Amino acid sequence: MISKTFVSLYFFSDRLLLLQLDASKKKVKKYSSVDLPEGVLRKNKVYDKELLATTLRSVWSKLKIKEKSVGLVIPELSTFTKLLTIPKINLSEMDEAVRWQAQEFLPTNLTEMTMDWKIVSRKDREYEVLVVALEKKILSDYVESAELAGLYPIAVEIPSLCLVRAADEKDEVGKLIFYKNFGEIVIILTQGGKIFGSSVLETKDSASYLNTVKRMASHYKDVKVEKIYLGGAEISENLANELGKITGGEVKLIKSRISGINEKQMQEFIIPLNMQFNQWTEPSDPFSLNLLPPNLVDKYKSAKLRLQIWSLTLTITLFVWISFLVTLGAYLFMNQQISEAKIKNGSTSSFADQRQKAISDVKYINGVTDKVTKIKKSTFYPQNMLQLVNSAKPPGVTIIKYKLDLDRGQIDVEGSAINRQELITFKDNLEANSDISSIQIPVTSFETETNLQFRLGFEYKPIKATVPAVKR
Repeated sequence: MISKTFVSLYFFSDRLLLLQLDASKKKVKKYSSVDLPEGVLRKNKVYDKELLATTLRSVWSKLKIKEKSVGLVIPELSTFTKLLTIPKINLSEMDEAVRWQAQEFLPTNLTEMTMDWKIVSRKDREYEVLVVALEKKILSDYVESAELAGLYPIAVEIPSLCLVRAADEKDEVGKLIFYKNFGEIVIILTQGGKIFGSSVLETKDSASYLNTVKRMASHYKDVKVEKIYLGGAEISENLANELGKITGGEVKLIKSRISGINEKQMQEFIIPLNMQFNQWTEPSDPFSLNLLPPNLVDKYKSAKLRLQIWSLTLTITLFVWISFLVTLGAYLFMNQQISEAKIKNGSTSSFADQRQKAISDVKYINGVTDKVTKIKKSTFYPQNMLQLVNSAKPPGVTIIKYKLDLDRGQIDVEGSAINRQELITFKDNLEANSDISSIQIPVTSFETETNLQFRLGFEYKPIKATVPAVKR
């Protein structure tokens, strides 16, 4: 799960909305509406990546934003959304089945598209799956623009998913969501997280978008609209009355209990705001939707692992150098004391006593120095152990957390496996390594067949063989 904070970026044809919450997700930390230079985006596609990257760098500098991780909300018109029904099969086979069925409604070959899906409903013999896809070229242009600006995209979403989340996607009643902001209108028919239909309009003609609402309500007769949610800075009381007459549903305003922003601004930023509230996971998760290209997931994993290894190595190096400097300082201090003792004490007996004390102190310092030298020689870099774990991990296992005890040579990891066999394979791969012993996995980690959350611990033999136990 992606737990760190990030900045949401929502792209219009001529505008960018930016918002960041604090770590508690209860207060807006940064937000801004930025006019994009003319020609940067054309027909919801990035036309000039360098100019967009320059604009993003300028915004980060002007607002003094330190966070580099970003979530991208791609314009709805550039994507394709579909609710599919899939026979109940193993989750390991779901991706292939969804892709095969999705090909029927996509305008181009699936190899030219980026697609992700999530299970929104389970029935006795089937799954209902929400599929979102867009052209790889369109997505890569947005992602590469962010990377050129020195940012790290961790999630990609579409406006309709943010709006469904804002209107309480767990509520099982039929809902119509009407969003109007900066000349863009998004109309969604949803129920319990399922998107039955969506429409995006760029018009000021009220008759046009009201007719669209009527057609959607007529087409999806099985969805009884009981609630109408309004969002965006351009909604009005007259619009609420007109929509209420068409569907007969209860009209509500999308709200959020977030501090640091007033009601009008909250309506303007409702989409990037609600992107912040998703429990983000990688695109391979069957219960979440993230259009982030899979190659970027592996790229960011490697970068994060290198950063963790570098940090641990730096900590160990600092510890050794600090110990050395303290020892050196003590040694110099004792030498100074010896010199002063020679000057102050002229008698042979007194000098002999002082010399014996100084010799004793020097021996003590030498002993400390030897211990520091032994610690440095027996130091094992954490990246050796982390690489060992990573090389044993099969594709279906994801490591979420590491815990290293360099005193005892104990390594504990937490993660998830798509099925029980993948977890067993991970354990067998570790056992095959001669440097590993005492592998322990709680029985509770094998309670389910799929989507296992596990903990695993083992001992790293080289450390136990070289590092002496600490006496307490």
